[in-house]
Amino acid sequence: MKTGTIIAQLLLTAALLAPAVSLAEPYLAVRTGYKCVVCHVNPTGGGKRTEFGSIYSQTAMAAERLDPATGKALPAGAPSDAAVWTGKLNDYLAIGSDLRANLSGTRVPNSPSTVAFDPTRAQLYLEVKPIVDRLTIYLDERVAPGSATNRETYAMLWFANRSAYVKAGRMFVPFGLRIEDDNAFIRQVTGTSFNSSDDGVEGGLELGPWSAHVSVTNGAGGGTETNRGKQFSSLFAYVQPGWRLGLSSSTNFNGAADRRMQSVFAGLRTGRVGWLASGVYITDDGTPTGRLKQWATLVEGNYEAARGHNLKLTYEYYDPNSDVKEDQRERYSAVWEYVPFQFTQFRLGARKSNGIPQNNAQNATELFLQWHAFF
Repeated sequence: MKTGTIIAQLLLTAALLAPAVSLAEPYLAVRTGYKCVVCHVNPTGGGKRTEFGSIYSQTAMAAERLDPATGKALPAGAPSDAAVWTGKLNDYLAIGSDLRANLSGTRVPNSPSTVAFDPTRAQLYLEVKPIVDRLTIYLDERVAPGSATNRETYAMLWFANRSAYVKAGRMFVPFGLRIEDDNAFIRQVTGTSFNSSDDGVEGGLELGPWSAHVSVTNGAGGGTETNRGKQFSSLFAYVQPGWRLGLSSSTNFNGAADRRMQSVFAGLRTGRVGWLASGVYITDDGTPTGRLKQWATLVEGNYEAARGHNLKLTYEYYDPNSDVKEDQRERYSAVWEYVPFQFTQFRLGARKSNGIPQNNAQNATELFLQWHAFF
């Protein structure tokens, strides 16, 4: 199938379904000046939204607000707390969910082009607070595609002034910039995506503009531990209303196959544009060729064209082996994100990958349409 045909089919589908976005992204924190803990139950971001985060997504992000009880548009000037539903069942119990349905078209050189409905991804969240604002039992379960898989299950205890916490169980380790795109180089090559969690403990501090998070986990990616080595991960950030800077590190002691990762990331707001940048350096010992050193970077700009509309432009770079010349890869992305009303996002985007000419898969072109329903 020709590329022009793929584009035509995707644009036709977009017109029939109406436009797309993703809310669990750091650019929103840069745009608002908030920390991750303001909008997410998990202090390091991702997963279920807090009551404030849910209200914000319904009242400040959507192009239009609908009354959940009638489906009709709310009049201009309606109070911000009017007709909102946060998933809060009572003071002790709250639920949430994310569902993403995707249609993608891919063109790989010297191979047939494809257009496919990708497996739908869905998560369910349960937040139980036996002691309000102090003790939380949290569950994040992927229910699709395939059989149910647990992503996070932990107990979290906050100090009385909510300046510090400790949690234990299964969790995403605190490392780097936690963007929604798990295929981004900075997520994929570090193994710190939403598809990878680990069992252990984590502690954190929230002191004014400062945030610090440190974890000790098995380092087995949620699998069975096979040695005494552990993974030590940390994330430190300084947040101001218009900018932020962060440092992160992770070391997985695994005998002769130790892995060390360091990351620096930053955010900056310039008018209606929110910028993100991240660099990751990885060292793997015990590979068949000895020590392997890798680099991955990301630069992203998000332009708020109008209420409910965001244009995202991203450049990524990946060097899979710093000792080998001309094996580097790049990826360019352009994504239009649209929130027509609360609980609904659409994304329409294109990605172009550049790699070594001999590897066709590294030079693919992708077009995609996503519907993200959430609460």
